[in-house]
Amino acid sequence: MAYTKDGIMAQIDVAFGQGLGIFQVTQEAALELRRWYYDAITPEIVEKVWATEANAILLRIRAIGSLAAVTAVLAGATTITALIVYGAATTVQLTSDTDFCPPPPSPL
Repeated sequence: MAYTKDGIMAQIDVAFGQGLGIFQVTQEAALELRRWYYDAITPEIVEKVWATEANAILLRIRAIGSLAAVTAVLAGATTITALIVYGAATTVQLTSDTDFCPPPPSPL
């Protein structure tokens, strides 16, 4: 089966959830993750890159989820918010410094 933009976004959502563990995610937080990555899933990513780079990319998405979870723990929160997602994605992307990281969207 060929990869699709929506299928890749679904894999991103699952990887993020794997990083989060037991935390609840608000709809706004889920939409923030989509705001960061959906439009970055270009035809080139779908057709050429995903087959060979998915594992590395999804590892970074799991890291975003893990950092979001740690951030929530340190704040005493039980729910992941859009602001937590924004901060975690920003940090992981700066640390990763790969060609696959899209430019950050405008701040919340």
